Parts: sequence; structure tokens; C-alpha cells
Amino acid sequence: MLVNDTGDLNQAESHILHPGTRALYRYWETIRAENAAPNRNDLQLKQISSIVPNLLMLERDHMRQTYKWRLAGTQTCHLYRRELSATDALAGWDSFERDTIKKLLDTVVTSLQPCLLRFRLTTNTDQIIGAEMIGLPLHARNGSRFHVFGGLFPFRDISSITYDDIKQLELSGARTIWTDHLPGDKLVAGLPNSSKAMAGLRLIRGGRDS
Repeated sequence: MLVNDTGDLNQAESHILHPGTRALYRYWETIRAENAAPNRNDLQLKQISSIVPNLLMLERDHMRQTYKWRLAGTQTCHLYRRELSATDALAGWDSFERDTIKKLLDTVVTSLQPCLLRFRLTTNTDQIIGAEMIGLPLHARNGSRFHVFGGLFPFRDISSITYDDIKQLELSGARTIWTDHLPGDKLVAGLPNSSKAMAGLRLIRGGRDS
């Protein structure tokens, strides 16, 4: 079930569970400084070397109304047990969950607001792996668009699990992380006034998640 939760959106880290996700969010906050989003050239991955294998970058595919994996770290590919780069990032989700995730990713690239997802992956050996993903706006090098920069962090050590692929994906949590934009920020000058309508969107227990 989707609800609009606006009570404590400024306490973003209280909603983040995985330490890797928290470290990436703090890094993104640091490099964006007073801007709504950092530039691709601002990334210095040596500063977050311990989580580089979990990093990802998604690119909006306007023609197919989806997102594709632009980059995927080795651990992210290992989690899915396949090479992800250039493939459909929303493949494998049912229509309801695919639409929910797409709306949140759209908010990242059009309203420059981060999103947080939690989901369960079921392997072909019936192992269940919980994971947390964060999506953060990143200004592309060409300066004309934004990508979803983020990380995907499983809650289990996947090196100890034997499986060949993922047979099912199930969304268990989804929300925006609302960040304030400073007046005069050139990146947000053209954003629609209605962008805050998505603030606090999250998936909670009940309905399709029961």
C-alpha cells in the first residue's frame, strides 16, 4: 500500500538500514554541497572504495519508458548472477511494482530527490535475499540530464549462498528522501512546482506487500 508520509522527512538516515547505504548517502550529501545534486565530475570513488563494488548508475530510457543499467558494480552483478550493464533495470518486476519503482526513479531525475527501496530476491534454490537500494540524482557530464547514481546492498553475505539466478523480485519498501533545495539553485530553476507531491511516498505492510 502506498501512503504519503511527511512527518520526519528531514531525518533521512533514520529510514536507512544498511551501513553501506548510509555511507553512500553521506558521501553524496558531502559532494553535492549546497547544490541539489553533484556533478559526475565530483565523484571521487577512492573516498568510498569499500562500497564501489555495490555502486550502480541508471539511465532513463524515454523511448521504452524504463531505466537501463548504465553501470553496475561487481557485487551488484554477482547478486543477480549476470552482467547487468545496458540491460533493462526494471525487468523481472510485476506491473504494479515496476510502476512504483519507475515513479520513484522519475522523481530522482526530474525533481532531484533521492529514493530508497527495499526488496526481496528469491533465488532458483529458494534462498531469500533482502536488499536495500538507494537512488541519488547525479548531474551528467554533458550537463543536459541527470542519472540515478546509487548502491545496492544485500543484507546477507551472498558469497556463502549457492544459486544460479534470481527467479522472483518482491518490493517490501519504497520511499522518497526529501531534501531541501536552496533558492537560486540553477539545477532546480526549471523544476515543476508540483514536484513535492511525491515527497514521502513509501510502501508499507498491507495490500500487495502482505
